[in-house]
Amino acid sequence: MRSRLPGVDSATTVGVLTAAGVYLIYSNALPSIADIRTAPEHDADVETSRQHAAIMSAVLVGAVFLIARDLNSYVISGAALVGLDLMYKHANAVNPGTGRADTVDTRDISVGDNNVHPMPTYEAG
Repeated sequence: MRSRLPGVDSATTVGVLTAAGVYLIYSNALPSIADIRTAPEHDADVETSRQHAAIMSAVLVGAVFLIARDLNSYVISGAALVGLDLMYKHANAVNPGTGRADTVDTRDISVGDNNVHPMPTYEAG
């Protein structure tokens, strides 16, 4: 596939401008990373907004790649997309009390009599 851009400098400029577009999508679709880190971990609204921002950014990166047909601009803007998505995903996983990322969502696990069930017996009898 042949690039439609006149030179390497143009490809870099297109990649950086597309990366700026990805940044603008994330910054308008989500609160700041500092605000997400202070909220309870694994917030469903933040996760949904992050997924929508990732989809919109992927569409932008893909559209620019189809128009420019240049791999350099695709790599630059794709790296920005992956980096921003990981930053927001990590911020949503951080427990504000410990300051560490929790890998397991414990909000849905409740301990009580409603979740305790006796084990079946397999005795012959």
